[in-house]
Amino acid sequence: MRLLRHLALIIFAATLIVPMLPARSNAFVGITVGFAPPPIPYYLQPPPPAPDMIWQPGYWAWGPYGYYWVPGTWVYPPMVGYYWTPGYWDDEDDSYVWDPGYWAPQVGFYGGIDYGYGYFGDGYVGGRWHGRDFDYNTAVTTVNTTIVNNVYDDRSVVNNYHTWNRVSYRGGRGGVRAYPTPTQLAVARERHIGMTQQQHEHVLVAQRNRNFLASVNRGRPAVRTAVLPFTPSRQPAGYVPTRSSDRIITRSQPQYRAQPQYHAQPQYHAQPQYQAQPQYHPQPQYHPYQPPAHQQSAYRPQGPARQATPRQPSRSQPRPRPSHAPRGRSFSHMTRIVAGHDFVERP
Repeated sequence: MRLLRHLALIIFAATLIVPMLPARSNAFVGITVGFAPPPIPYYLQPPPPAPDMIWQPGYWAWGPYGYYWVPGTWVYPPMVGYYWTPGYWDDEDDSYVWDPGYWAPQVGFYGGIDYGYGYFGDGYVGGRWHGRDFDYNTAVTTVNTTIVNNVYDDRSVVNNYHTWNRVSYRGGRGGVRAYPTPTQLAVARERHIGMTQQQHEHVLVAQRNRNFLASVNRGRPAVRTAVLPFTPSRQPAGYVPTRSSDRIITRSQPQYRAQPQYHAQPQYHAQPQYQAQPQYHPQPQYHPYQPPAHQQSAYRPQGPARQATPRQPSRSQPRPRPSHAPRGRSFSHMTRIVAGHDFVERP
C-alpha cells in the first residue's frame, strides 16, 4: 500500500509539471545533436511566384552528413487558412533537440528564433489570410505586384525589429531566451499538419547537396533561397552529390546521438503488415511431426494416453492418536510473491 501511495503521488506531480513544459508537435522525431547549429546566414527573399504561397524560412537541419542548409522557399499550404510554424533547435543540457515545424490555423511557438521576413520570433507578420486569399504585407515581404495583387502595407510590425538576430537555437549558452505563451501552447496541442510532400522533397534534395553541408561551406552556403521548392528534376545551381566520406562517423564522435529525421516518414507508420506476420508462430499441423528448432527442448510429442491405474487403498491401520495430543487446526505455509516492475528510462 505504501508503494502504491508513492506511485500515485509521482503520477499526480507529473500531471502538474507536464502542462508547464513547451509542447512539442506530434511530428517530433527525436533528433539530438551534441553541438549547436551555425548561425542563420543573411539572405534576400525572392518574391512569391504565384498567389497564396507561404514563405518557409531557411534553417539548418541535421542528417547523416551533419548540419546542412535548407534554403528558404515559397510553398503551398495544405489547406486554406493555415499558417506555417517553423521548426527550431532547443538546447537541453548542452544537447540540441530539433522540434519540427507544422501547419495550423495559427502560428505557434518556434523558439523565439528570428528567421526574418515576418518570422521575427513571435508569430508571423509577413501576411494574413483574407477569406480564401492570402494578403502579403509589403513592409516585410518582397512582392512583385504584377504577379500578386493581394497586398497591404503595415509598417507598425517592424518598429521593434532593428537588427536580425542570427542565433539559430533556443536556450543554453548564447541561445535565444524565449518561452511559449499559453496561446502558443494551445496551438501546439490543437490539430495541425506536418510537412507536405512538396516540403519533404525540398529538404531531401538539400540534404543530398554537398555544397549545403556546414562542414563544406563553413556556415556560409552559396545558395540560400529558392523561388520554388527543390525536386529531383529541379535541383539547386551548382548541385554536387554528397560523398561517403562526408558521412558523420559516430564511433569517433560518441557524443552525437542524432537520428536522421527523414528515415521515419509518416506514411510508413500506417503499414501494419509487418506487425502481424504469422511466420514467427509454428503452424499447429507441424507439432506432432517436426517441431521448430528453437522449441526442441520444450517440445514433447504426445503419445497414446495411458490408462490410469486405480490406487489401492492402504491396508495399514491408522495410528491411534494419543489422548494427550492437543487439539487444533493445521495451517499450511503460504508463500506470497510480490511481482516487481522494472522502470526503464529511454535515452
